[in-house]
Amino acid sequence: MTVHIIPGRAYDSNIFIITGSEPTIIDTGTGQNRTHVHNEIRKYVDPLIITQIIFTHEHFDHTGGAKAIFDLTEQQTRIISHPYAKEKVEQGTSMFARMLGATMPKIKVNTTIDDGDTIQIGDDNFNVINTPGHTPGCICLYCIETKTLFSGDTVFSHGSFGRTDFPGGSTNQLIASIKRLTQLDIENLYPGHEAVIQGGGNNHIALSFQSINSLY
Repeated sequence: MTVHIIPGRAYDSNIFIITGSEPTIIDTGTGQNRTHVHNEIRKYVDPLIITQIIFTHEHFDHTGGAKAIFDLTEQQTRIISHPYAKEKVEQGTSMFARMLGATMPKIKVNTTIDDGDTIQIGDDNFNVINTPGHTPGCICLYCIETKTLFSGDTVFSHGSFGRTDFPGGSTNQLIASIKRLTQLDIENLYPGHEAVIQGGGNNHIALSFQSINSLY
């Protein structure tokens, strides 16, 4: 599996491009740095062959750029999210976007995925894990074969974890979600923000679990 990373700029999330038989983009940033993002996408893949864009959750910093990337693919790609996230992005409302003086483009979600589902990304199959806490619509994507986790804003590297003070957030749910991730065998950790970890991902998940339990 080949993962290309567009590190987040300013308020953007990290954006991941996975090549293979199902070329996929995971999260899209705010759209406020679209020229840079689109140029980076073109470095790694022909936008016209991207088959799917997956949201780890509905927040503007992860979904605001989706409409522009969808147009870059000539509107040929599928948009995929958790059902809770689908409702939010199709409404196109975001307090965070308004705080930044931006607007949240409405985007239609073609397919929803939820806990226990399996989805092909690149050349590998990933298990969908619903990890509420940051928002009810958070998902992580885990590949058993490559020991790879795309964690969105559930956990970050070096013991960090997602905020719970947004609408729908829950510290207790986030603790339970991170505890669930500690049961996985993770080498490669691709979080929604901060550094990517390639090798020893389990240690970072364990540290996040320790950190959140020490604070609450």
